[in-house]
Amino acid sequence: MTKWSYNLRLCLAILFTSFFTGLGGILMHELFNFVEWLAYGKTMENFLVWVSYVTPTRRLLAIVVMGIFSAIFWYYLQRKHALVSTKEQSTSEKERKLQPYFWQHILHTFVQIAFVGAGGPVGKEGAPREFGALSAGRIGHRFDLTLQDKHLLIVCGASAGLAAVYQVPLSSFFFAFETFALTLSLRSGVIVLFTTYAAAILANPIVTSHAMYDIPKVTFTVNDFPALIFLALLIAPLGGWFRFLTQKANRYRKKDKTILYFLPLASLITGLFALVFPSILGNGSALIQEAFSGLSFSRAAILFVIKASVILLCFLAGAYGGTLTSSFALGSLSGLLLFDLSHTLLGITHPEFLMLAGAASFLAVTMKAPLTAAGLAIAFTKQNPALLIPILFCVFLTTTLHQFLSKQN
Repeated sequence: MTKWSYNLRLCLAILFTSFFTGLGGILMHELFNFVEWLAYGKTMENFLVWVSYVTPTRRLLAIVVMGIFSAIFWYYLQRKHALVSTKEQSTSEKERKLQPYFWQHILHTFVQIAFVGAGGPVGKEGAPREFGALSAGRIGHRFDLTLQDKHLLIVCGASAGLAAVYQVPLSSFFFAFETFALTLSLRSGVIVLFTTYAAAILANPIVTSHAMYDIPKVTFTVNDFPALIFLALLIAPLGGWFRFLTQKANRYRKKDKTILYFLPLASLITGLFALVFPSILGNGSALIQEAFSGLSFSRAAILFVIKASVILLCFLAGAYGGTLTSSFALGSLSGLLLFDLSHTLLGITHPEFLMLAGAASFLAVTMKAPLTAAGLAIAFTKQNPALLIPILFCVFLTTTLHQFLSKQN
């Protein structure tokens, strides 16, 4: 009877986690759209067209004003209590970290979304993950689950948050086990799979599951395999350095009073670059769209350097966020650069496949999640699932090279 009672409580906790995480995904989606509308004055699916439509002055003002507001909010949110990361929640034995201060962390997720919506160059995926984990921690406590199941539920909440906002339940399933190092078993697999799909289905009427990026259908031939080896050789060090530098920037992030002028300054620098290169604004979606629309070698190289630099600058100045779509953008630019350098030598006629494989491989290195990255490359672009085979080849080759280089250093 006792075991039956506990299983019932666990099932109810899973249902409530899926429900609140799905609602959180809708809330984050709508808040993001609202802030973009405030910042740029119109709504359209293609953010590249959207951000290029407004005047350069408005682009500059949007990011600078939000940088000032975000700095004030993040300063006061962290003045008394440190923010607790999702990974800390999923591993800690302390109740204070399993249930961090609710309003502090809810406001923290809102500020992340608002900063990215106004043009902040970091990723927005951190907010829905944190919202899901925050909800799951409290639900696990309410239903008096064991510590192990509380941790499992928090991982489910974080993964379901990603699934709800991006409509990628299967990739989010892999994300739970690769990123959180969750032990795979039939029990944990079923629970994670249920929460990711349930949250995505709940959010689907509002957060549509259409392709995130308007790119042509990608084709692959056996002759493209040699190019994947060169791509892995390029991205393994590039992605590794970007991961290393973002970790450093996050470690030395401004949290004291200095954030009040460092973050507005970083936002100003980002806005000044955006006067000429509007696609660097936002989480990377505009840059991905511009890359797949066709770029010269010089512009692609300049955009790569600027985008990576402003991400690191904003993290160091005090901003919070992710690097998921930003890594995807930098990887697609890497694939385009390789194509421009070697297409004659390698006999490649179209860059799209190299860009897609590059996006997945770069993301795999920065997230340390190869299966998640490969799945997201297909899910974001709605390409033929058969492309997973060569993409996975490139992803695993890249991550293996990155691991080798990491050991050497």
